[in-house]
Amino acid sequence: MRKNRWVWLCFSSVFLMGACSTQPAVTQSFTPPPANPENSQVVSVQATPIPPAFKAGRFALQIDSQPPQSFITSFDLTGGWPEGALNIYNPLGMQMARVEWTAQSARLLQGNQVRESNSLERLVLELTGAQLPTAWNVDVSEWHLRRLVLERVQPAPRTVLRIAFES
Repeated sequence: MRKNRWVWLCFSSVFLMGACSTQPAVTQSFTPPPANPENSQVVSVQATPIPPAFKAGRFALQIDSQPPQSFITSFDLTGGWPEGALNIYNPLGMQMARVEWTAQSARLLQGNQVRESNSLERLVLELTGAQLPTAWNVDVSEWHLRRLVLERVQPAPRTVLRIAFES
């Protein structure tokens, strides 16, 4: 359970940061003017939305519990909201977990174990007993280096997540 909890804490933080930086899908329509009003056919064209950029990086999680816990790992994130996928890797580069989600479902894959739910928020709640963390102090002073520091003091224990985006 403890392993799931830190994976989900890291995931939710990285997901929230990634979702904040993705651009909303934009659909553009174009209808050309008719060439001849008597014999015209109106054609409507819709452009496909550009998918959010692929993001990768590293994160370090520090939990001021008894005993203190800390984890360092890497991730890659594709998509955002309403659908996407997050891979979390151990320090040796082996995949520890994969989370896939849509607006209607979410799935956690860890080794040969699969856990599914009807939403990402519900899956996090089922696995950790807590909602996606949203109350963070965010330090963006190193954003020019593509780094963020997130700190949560309440509820205890104090938790600090450092994220470094590589792409």
